Amino acid sequence: MQPPHELDLHNNFNFVGLNYSVEHRTILLHWRRSNGEWVVGGTPATVTIEFREVTVFRFHPRNPAKAFTEDDCVNSFGYWVNEDWPEGVIIAEPSQPPDPRWLTAIEFMSGAIIAVRAASARARIEF
Repeated sequence: MQPPHELDLHNNFNFVGLNYSVEHRTILLHWRRSNGEWVVGGTPATVTIEFREVTVFRFHPRNPAKAFTEDDCVNSFGYWVNEDWPEGVIIAEPSQPPDPRWLTAIEFMSGAIIAVRAASARARIEF
């Protein structure tokens, strides 16, 4: 969510790729609006999330048993916790501040996970 927008990356957008610049320490994640009939008119055409001053970038591979059609669909957007108790990405309660050791994480339906620690992140939304 980036006020005044609340976007459904799971249902209304398809992940199309990422760009990681070692030189500039940035990661750009790109989504495009889905062609599904359920997508409401006025939904933005594209969403890009830019992470700046990246200090950690991890990519956990997809589950090879899953269909490749699951690679573009977000399952959850939360945090990667380097501990034994969680299974995958966790979603913190709105009142719960994230632990600074946690990584921002996006898990896809294929099981792939992108995990990032960065000084800042911002969304660019284009209609």
